[in-house]
Amino acid sequence: MRKLLLATVLAAMTAGSATAWADTSAPTATGLAATQISYEKSGGFAGINREITVTRDGEVRVSDTMRTGRFQAAADELRSLRRKLDAISAWRSSSKGCEVADHFAYRLSYRGRQATRCHELPADWRSAVTQLEELIDRGLADRPAE
Repeated sequence: MRKLLLATVLAAMTAGSATAWADTSAPTATGLAATQISYEKSGGFAGINREITVTRDGEVRVSDTMRTGRFQAAADELRSLRRKLDAISAWRSSSKGCEVADHFAYRLSYRGRQATRCHELPADWRSAVTQLEELIDRGLADRPAE
């Protein structure tokens, strides 16, 4: 029963996000350039939710459970991040680790590819995720809770 519940939760997380996280080339409804990179880390004992989206022109939007932020990334930061993302080959979603209590779920999307992983990151994700987490921290620094 527990495995069925976890499989259902993972399926819902990935199915419901296909459109929201997809790489598109048209401007969004708010007129921003299309999202090229998105990442989310959620779950854990405290129920955290950290997200980042980066548009093609380098606008970065970040959020956590209680704060949001926005800034423009430098061109060299974007080049570095794109190189790290281009090096990823593990683009298949996996439910491995989802059975672990209070696990983290990681969702990564880049150039039309998307994957969700639980508990542990694939080795080839780590460098990109480290940089994305640093960008989230920078964007939320000194931001008051909403």
